[in-house]
Amino acid sequence: MKKTRNISLATAIFGLSVNCLAVNDSIQGQIGALSNQVNSQVGDVPGNRFNGNLFFDYHKDMKSTYARDLERRFTFAAQVNDQSLATYSLQEAYVGGTLTSKDHIRFGRQILDWSQIDSTWGFGKLNNRRNFDYFEPGQEGLIGLLYERKSSNGMKYRAFASGIYVPELNPPLDINKQDKTITSRHPWADTPAQTAEVEPGNTKRIAYTVDYPEISDVIYRYSVGANLGFESKHWVVDNFIVRKPENQISSQVTVSLNPTADVINAKVVPQFYYHDVYGSSLKYRNQDIEMYVSGIAVRPNSFPDGNKEATRTTAIKTEKRREDYMGGGISKTNDLYGVGFNYVARLSPFDRDKESLALDPRWNQAVNVFVLRNFGRHFSASTDIKYDMLTTDRLVMVKGSYKVSKELLLSLGVNMIGTPTDGKSYWAPYTNNDMVYGSLKYIF
Repeated sequence: MKKTRNISLATAIFGLSVNCLAVNDSIQGQIGALSNQVNSQVGDVPGNRFNGNLFFDYHKDMKSTYARDLERRFTFAAQVNDQSLATYSLQEAYVGGTLTSKDHIRFGRQILDWSQIDSTWGFGKLNNRRNFDYFEPGQEGLIGLLYERKSSNGMKYRAFASGIYVPELNPPLDINKQDKTITSRHPWADTPAQTAEVEPGNTKRIAYTVDYPEISDVIYRYSVGANLGFESKHWVVDNFIVRKPENQISSQVTVSLNPTADVINAKVVPQFYYHDVYGSSLKYRNQDIEMYVSGIAVRPNSFPDGNKEATRTTAIKTEKRREDYMGGGISKTNDLYGVGFNYVARLSPFDRDKESLALDPRWNQAVNVFVLRNFGRHFSASTDIKYDMLTTDRLVMVKGSYKVSKELLLSLGVNMIGTPTDGKSYWAPYTNNDMVYGSLKYIF
């Protein structure tokens, strides 16, 4: 009889790496701190000055399980910033099992790896995003039941169904019922306007009243999806369609303008809209080389225009639009280095001058180049650059790391945002979220 080892909670907390040979359980994670005060003139934005962070991942995959054993995964992250704001992300939490040699099921929160372009560019149309920051938005899974069948000829059939909906929760907003304000201690939050000019020289404060829905009216919403694909040694094909609630909560806004009142009254009612998301991906992989072509389309089931005057007053954008993106990339990664190139193009129309009330696209016609290199056992460096050729938005991430010991990792890095001079782009509100930082992580 094979011996197994129990994994205690203390083991996970205090950072001992555990590999249970009998069941091949994997535990890894890190606890760290980051300071963005290396340069006092960069990143001096409340919530962006320093933070403490935690990442924990427990996984027992299908390849290591016995026929009667369960696949399990629990991936969790947390961050506390200098404004005492704690944000959390339960990226995945599921159990799975084998029904037959060809049939598998999985239940819980899980990332659907059906769209390469969605994950690469952080659109957040299929899966939720972690959104601790927008440089690396990450992904969070959807809650539901996934069924997968793999045929001997390489065909794959997958179906997803859910009756539970959890929207993106980050970055959070602070809603003060007494003061009637909506603010945030998170540097990446899109907060509404606090004041508005009702006439030249007459600026008034906006008092917000938020109509909170019942929890049951939020979470009990269905999602259904299907994926037809093919997988061989070198090729992977995915074709999918999903009908689900939008990952981000929308709002209906009305304002009351009274010339004699001291404030502008604004009423915000959260709205939950469905959309259809579908797309295809073709991927080729050979040893450490990977190439892909991917497309995604988003079709809102309704197109609310909302109250345009309320939108201009509060800066809360309520309009919807269809979106279509196509892109591709090539990369080569191994233990020594990694290098890659990605491209994405927005195919759906969007007039930056006429559609100012709709949310600007995250990327329009953008390229991405990344390089990472390991120098021996202790040093590593990486560069990641994204540039939008239509709007001239650019994100630059440069980082160097030194492994002090097996458990300690010291890093220095720069994250920079560039936006167009006219201020019309998705990234324009976050121009001051640059970082020149140092971080220390304890790895387990």
